[in-house]
Amino acid sequence: MDKPQGLAIGTLTVIELTGADRNKILNNLCTQDLRNLQPGQVRETFLLDVKGRTLSHGIVVTLDSKTFFVSSPGQAAGLIAHIDRYIIREDATLRDASSDYQALLFRPTAWSYFAGNYKDLEQLQCVEPDDGQLPRVVIEVPWLGPKSVLMLMSSHAQSVDIERIGIGVLASDCENRREWELERISNFWPWYGVDINEKNLPQEIGIDSRTISFKKGCYLGQETVARLDALGQVQKQMGLVELRSPSSQEFRMPYELICEGKSIGFLTSACKSQGLDKSGATWRGLAMLKRGYFDSKLGIQLDTGELLKICIS
Repeated sequence: MDKPQGLAIGTLTVIELTGADRNKILNNLCTQDLRNLQPGQVRETFLLDVKGRTLSHGIVVTLDSKTFFVSSPGQAAGLIAHIDRYIIREDATLRDASSDYQALLFRPTAWSYFAGNYKDLEQLQCVEPDDGQLPRVVIEVPWLGPKSVLMLMSSHAQSVDIERIGIGVLASDCENRREWELERISNFWPWYGVDINEKNLPQEIGIDSRTISFKKGCYLGQETVARLDALGQVQKQMGLVELRSPSSQEFRMPYELICEGKSIGFLTSACKSQGLDKSGATWRGLAMLKRGYFDSKLGIQLDTGELLKICIS
């Protein structure tokens, strides 16, 4: 099999927790049930503030002696200060490990290679190989589709080290970044700081089944989450959309969506999925849409000339 080619996506937010109570602390602050998380397991979750708003969205990665919270770049300092505030007598220590790692992202087509070379991946969702070679963590993620792979490798790794473990690296040029963006959007993986921010409530993102446990015990922000669940509705929600534009001009984010003189939401991410032809260009994106529009099954003609179609909500 040809060696898989990973896209270099740079430095992510990686917060390392150690100590016997590390998962307990996260469980008290996150929407996902992490109480019985075992080494080798990964969970997608929101991390909330006291008002139930999203301080972050990412994955909890549990290894033998440590747990990682991994999310989009630039969040470590704020999140560590927030989490540390709730460590009283618990045995848990926080560290910003973001600069320790560089991130490579592999498409689902590379899964068979990783499953063949890291046997534990047949039962586990993450492994930290102890083979005397390049320090790394291999994580199953849904970012580019089911069983895509995120590899956190030593930030000191050189090309010769990477070659030794049988993988390649795609240059993070504009074309590759565009492909990664399109696949991320199409697989509905919102990026914190781009599609989501601290003003959002978790149910507005529309991924409850992936990220929220409604059966776990108390956690920070739970009252707001439970109230919204009881009401059964939100006033805005993220959806996967397609826009047919009369031109190939890039959208400046966030791009306000106007229909009949009224704002119906904002496009937060978009990537061209088809080039320009006689009828225009097609874009795929994530959009935060107002109630009454995020479940529309019909195309919406925008005042700016684009035709908006809701793919999922």
